[in-house]
Amino acid sequence: MNHSTNNNQSGFAHLGLIAIIIAVLGAVGFVGFRVVKKQDKNQSSTNSIVDNRLKDCKGTGPVAMTHMPMDMKDVQTVIPIGALAGAHVTPIDHLYFYPTDMQNRDAAPVYAMADGTIISYQERTQSVDTGKAQKGEYRIEIQHNCDIVSYFDLLTSLDESVKSQLREGSGQNIPVKAGQEIGRVGAQSLDTAIYNYGMKLEGFVNPKSYEAEPWKIHTDDFFKYFNEDQRSQMLAKNLRKAEPRAGKIDYDIAGKLIGNWFEVGTNGYAGPKESQNGRNSGDGRGYWSGHFSIAPDVIDPTITNLSFGNYQGQAKQFSAKDGSKDPANISKSDGIVTYELVNFTNPSPSPTGGVMMRDPSVQGVALLEVLDNNQMKLEVFPGKTATQVNGFTNAAKTYER
Repeated sequence: MNHSTNNNQSGFAHLGLIAIIIAVLGAVGFVGFRVVKKQDKNQSSTNSIVDNRLKDCKGTGPVAMTHMPMDMKDVQTVIPIGALAGAHVTPIDHLYFYPTDMQNRDAAPVYAMADGTIISYQERTQSVDTGKAQKGEYRIEIQHNCDIVSYFDLLTSLDESVKSQLREGSGQNIPVKAGQEIGRVGAQSLDTAIYNYGMKLEGFVNPKSYEAEPWKIHTDDFFKYFNEDQRSQMLAKNLRKAEPRAGKIDYDIAGKLIGNWFEVGTNGYAGPKESQNGRNSGDGRGYWSGHFSIAPDVIDPTITNLSFGNYQGQAKQFSAKDGSKDPANISKSDGIVTYELVNFTNPSPSPTGGVMMRDPSVQGVALLEVLDNNQMKLEVFPGKTATQVNGFTNAAKTYER
C-alpha cells in the first residue's frame, strides 16, 4: 500500500499540531518492491510475496512479544488493522504507528518484538502508484516459531547489525533478539502486524481470492501478544475505541452485500496479470483496480465506507450518507440498493480533543445489487444524486468474492 505525502490518497485529515497525515497512510503502503531474494523473473514480487517461512522451525501457537515495536514516547498515534487508503481498497491487514516526529527521517528506533529469524527483506525504491523513484524504504519479516511471523514495513533505514548480514540474491536467515534495533522510522508511519499461520480468519467467504497475499487470512489481534502494561500503553495511542480494539478486516457474509468484492475476470486480490509483479502503467491503475469493499469505518464503525479500485480511473474511498442501509442486512431480496456517497473523512484527534465534521454534500451515487453465486452488480455515477439515477446502464460491472 507508497508513503510520501500524497493528499489525493488521503483517508484521514491532517489537524495542526497532531501530524496524523493519512495521506502518508494512503501514500506509504502501495509501492513497488525490489525483492532482495532469488526469484524467478516471472514470479510476483509486489502482490504475491511467497510464503518463505523456515521449514526447520520449532514450536507452534502464540508467542509472547516481550518488546513493543517502538518506544511509546516516540509514538503519537496508532491506527489498527481495517483502515482504507487509496490503493488499499480492501481493509488493511496491518497497523500504523505514527511517530511523534513527522518531519525527520530516521527519527525513532524500531525493535524486534521477540526472538526470531529475519526471513525476508525488501527495499522499496519506486512508487507503484506513480512509477516515480523514491528513497529506499524497507520491509522485514521475522519468524518467531512455525506459526508466528511479525512484520515491519516503511522502515526508513536498517540498523547496521541487520544490514551487514543481508545477502543480495538469496533468502534470509538472520537471527535477532527481542529488543534488538532493526532499523529506524520518521516522517511517516511504521507498518506492523502479527500473522498467525496456525489460525485463519473466518470472515472471508472465499479465502482463495487472497492467495496473492497468503498472510492476509492469518492476520491476528496484534495487542493480545503483549503483556497488560504494554498493551495498555499502545491502546492509549489507538484511535479506535470500539471493540475489537485491534480492528477487523474480514467482514464478508455469504449472501450479503458487506465485505470485499473483486471484478469478475481480475483474479481476485491478485488483479489482472498485466498489473501484477509491480507493473505500473502510470495512470493510477494497478492490481487493485478491480477491488471493491463496503465495510465499517476503522475508527468509527457506525459509519459505512465504500472503497473503489477504479472510480473515474483512480482508487478512491467514500462514506455512505448518514441513514444509508447497513450492508450486513442487504441480500438478493433487496434488489437494487442506492448509496449516496459523501467525502471520506475519518475522525482524527485535534489539539482540543474534537473531531473533524463530516461533509454531508453528496459526491456521487453507487448502485449495488446482490446476485446469486456470491456475485454482485455495481455501477457508480460520479457527480449525481439519488434522484438523478434511474437504474443500471450497460456500464455496470459484475463482482465476485
